[in-house]
Amino acid sequence: MKHLRPPRRPGSRRAAATVSALLLPLALSGCSDDDSTAAPPVASPAATASGARCVTDPPAPDEGAGASPAGVGAYALDSGEVVAPRRKTFTTKEGDESAVLVSGSGRLSTRDSNVKKRGATSSVDASGGHGLNAAVLARDGGHVTLSGGEFDTKGKGATAVFASGEGARATLSANAVKAKGASAHGVMASYGGVLDLTYVDIDTAGAQAAPIATGPGGAKVTVAGSTVTSAGCGSPGVQSAGDVTVSGTLFDVANSEAFTVESGGSLTLKDVRASAAAGGVVLRGAGDTAFSMSDGSIQAAEGDVFSVQQAVADVKLTGGAEVTTKDGVLLRVRDKGVATFSAHNEKLKGDVVVADGSATLDLTGSTTLGGKVRGASLAVGPGATWSVGGDSSLAGLTVSGDVSDAIRGNGFTVTYDSGASPGLGGRTYRLSGGGTLKPASP
Repeated sequence: MKHLRPPRRPGSRRAAATVSALLLPLALSGCSDDDSTAAPPVASPAATASGARCVTDPPAPDEGAGASPAGVGAYALDSGEVVAPRRKTFTTKEGDESAVLVSGSGRLSTRDSNVKKRGATSSVDASGGHGLNAAVLARDGGHVTLSGGEFDTKGKGATAVFASGEGARATLSANAVKAKGASAHGVMASYGGVLDLTYVDIDTAGAQAAPIATGPGGAKVTVAGSTVTSAGCGSPGVQSAGDVTVSGTLFDVANSEAFTVESGGSLTLKDVRASAAAGGVVLRGAGDTAFSMSDGSIQAAEGDVFSVQQAVADVKLTGGAEVTTKDGVLLRVRDKGVATFSAHNEKLKGDVVVADGSATLDLTGSTTLGGKVRGASLAVGPGATWSVGGDSSLAGLTVSGDVSDAIRGNGFTVTYDSGASPGLGGRTYRLSGGGTLKPASP
């Protein structure tokens, strides 16, 4: 795995928090979004993982593009191209008002400018759906290009930068973003909006305030060479209901899972390193979800590495991605979830547990899996191996080549559904390292 260190970013004034510091147990306190300007609530990793606290809420429901509230901006541009003076300051203290609002054919660019936003939203749903109360809002075709400078927001629903509506786009480079408040995301896009971020530091400190988020209606976000930190309850590094691609970026998540992929969403990571207190990746909702990762790492202090909840989930790992958790569960499927999990040239450790639903694991290349598997189907390709970590029961098993080469039993018993495993012929096999592979009892 490559050692990731994003290049120095011009104008950056905040060093990334260390992984070890964020994974230390924190003092318990309540997790409320009532006080949007109070110090961020925190919870211990164990409390977070249990689900008793800090559960990430799903995004606001899709109300339809026609439900977009009227936008108000202290600085507003709806047509023409404007280059703002360098180091300009944009501010607002009014609730439901943006410091900068660009819409229609408006095009605004600025360099090393600062944006300061105070004031709470009157509707969390409108803030998460359409950017109401965002510090910078590009909507319905408007474009903003922001190079350098700092964004500082405080207030419920005070997302720093939001792109909403078809044709809306926000481009950030070498910026420092700080958002403090419940449901105050770092950056967010919805209803076809587009975000492009390069060398951006994002720091959120409120409940339900993911640093990078996409809302309803679909959106596209790309992030490169950035540093992302969240401290609030239920605030994953990325919450995707659209298409999000991240490369060369560091994530420190103190009170949530590292990443959440909602129904209809996808998340693609390349050379990304993430540490999180309460699990790795959650894929959920009554629809399709997708996650792919090449190189990089996800380290979870507690919780499952991958959790599929109701969703139809497609998970792909390649290029030596490292995924670990102290809890020992690599993949858990529940709530009638359906998971397809493929790994190529990976070293995987952890159990696979299908509590309610189905899962298919496809191990290819030099992939090794260490752990027990319960309720999933398993395919072990040429060169791949499974080192059994406990008595296991498989919904189906396909092995390329000799069973003793593909599976090391370690003294445990593995049962398989003979009807779903025609290549095994319903026979019983002695496994290398001790143990038995046999058909399940009728």
